[in-house]
Amino acid sequence: MINLLSPEDKRQLRASRSNSLLLRYNIFLLGALVFLGLAIGVTYVYLTSAKTNAEQLINENEAKASSYASVAAKAERLKGNLATAKQILDKEVTYSKAILAIAKLVPNGVVLQSLDLDSQTFGTPTTLIAEAKSVEAAINLKNSFQNSSLFSNVHFESIASGGNDNVEYPVTVSLNVTISKDAAK
Repeated sequence: MINLLSPEDKRQLRASRSNSLLLRYNIFLLGALVFLGLAIGVTYVYLTSAKTNAEQLINENEAKASSYASVAAKAERLKGNLATAKQILDKEVTYSKAILAIAKLVPNGVVLQSLDLDSQTFGTPTTLIAEAKSVEAAINLKNSFQNSSLFSNVHFESIASGGNDNVEYPVTVSLNVTISKDAAK
């Protein structure tokens, strides 16, 4: 096929096609810009209304919270009182547990004559006075206390035979012991 168009017309046709393509691109670009502008506008309106609603909710909650200020103050006072009570209860000594644990360690043929327990007794050297039916029973008492985790530093202070008026328990024993602090817990 023979091209009968002049070179100038061919150039004009190519320029016309390029111009129409550029025009389509410009229209598409303007459409995309309008879409982005609308999307940004809608997003801005939505975020502004969400911000307004959130601020209104914050103000309402602050008003409600101020009405509960007295309850919060009472709760703080109660929390402080509970902390104080916990400290006191942590230092509480249950003497009944300690006495029962000591009584379980006393062998047959021995009775404790004196046992003074107070908060200072635990962890410090203390003297226990007992009466026994025999010297062997007194030694069993010492060994029983010595083998227990409730006592430490167990040793005889004195053993006296026949020094008391009790005929059934003629041996008087004085033991020096340190009662563990864990005995009362």
